[in-house]
Amino acid sequence: MAFTANQQIFELVRKNNSFLIAIKRDWSGDALAASLVLAIVLKKLGKKVDIACDSFKTPANLGFLPTYEIKDHLANLQKFVISLNTTRAKLGEFDYDHQDGKLNIYITPEQGQFNHEDISTSISDYKYDLAFIIGTPDLHSLGAIYSTQSDFFYAKPKINIDHSPKNEYFGNINIVNLASSSTSEIIYEMVNEVEPGLIDKDVATYILSGIIMATKNFKTKGVTPHTMNLASDLIAKGARREQIIQCLYQNRFISTLKLWGRVLSRLNNDLDDKLIWSVLSHQDFLETSTTSDELEDVIEELIVSMPKTEVIVLIYEAEKFNNHEICAIVYSAKNFDASFVTQKFNSIGNKEIARFSLSGMSLSQAERIIIEEIKNRIK
Repeated sequence: MAFTANQQIFELVRKNNSFLIAIKRDWSGDALAASLVLAIVLKKLGKKVDIACDSFKTPANLGFLPTYEIKDHLANLQKFVISLNTTRAKLGEFDYDHQDGKLNIYITPEQGQFNHEDISTSISDYKYDLAFIIGTPDLHSLGAIYSTQSDFFYAKPKINIDHSPKNEYFGNINIVNLASSSTSEIIYEMVNEVEPGLIDKDVATYILSGIIMATKNFKTKGVTPHTMNLASDLIAKGARREQIIQCLYQNRFISTLKLWGRVLSRLNNDLDDKLIWSVLSHQDFLETSTTSDELEDVIEELIVSMPKTEVIVLIYEAEKFNNHEICAIVYSAKNFDASFVTQKFNSIGNKEIARFSLSGMSLSQAERIIIEEIKNRIK
């Protein structure tokens, strides 16, 4: 009888020992929670696991998740190996130093003599046997995690797990379920099918937090009866719903709420509400004691509040080396590709979210140029 996709994945897990879990640079709370759950499960199975996300920083409201385990970069995944044949001479003393840009290794045999032919060099295999890519539409969305280690991602098997229609099915195994409310829901189904005993109170809590973040506390259209039943099952397994809600929604700082107010008071719309945007000056951040890092929360609220909207643009003034530059975040909620509609500005990001900056112009000039370009692309 043929294995299901979930069984195939666990069979690969059993046959290997070391795993990388990677999520996109512009990560979502859902992908983050799903990755942490997968890491816990793999460790319970006795495996070695690292989670990596380019330039990752833990936001204050996610302190209840074990995000300290997430690496913000990947070092070289292979080692240069120098081998010495010791069958003809026993190893005695060993020492090394670094001079004039060279590493000098000093080996004194206990007996006999080492020769040139006793030395060989090689490159070790990669540190990880395979990679899980979680909640990420394509490999380029991983940022430097992919660009600095692209050979690894081509050499080793990739398991792609996502629920987004923008996913490019780039894995050797693709678990992309568009009917799921979240990637965390997919991870739960995968573990529950093969190793249900691994779902303890912490795992249940992290899965529920991912579902809540993906559905904006069960407010999005992706919520189904199955999602609600799953959430109920997780609470029955010990998921700490009150802790999740308190951290995510009840600990808002007044400064953040003031920033939201400024964004909402300047909200503009066009193309029958398909496009909405707002503009913030550097002074707005100073007067509300906030930073641009808090704009992600604003975008999430706009997604929930305006279901017709397909593209959300936040344009803001940032201080860089004592000069002001204009930055923009463009989020594609539905049919459009954020990278495509911002292509003219050499943006970085992916189909869901793109960022770029402009210099040498005022905030109002930048707003006019950016919005006109995006409108033309949408049309």
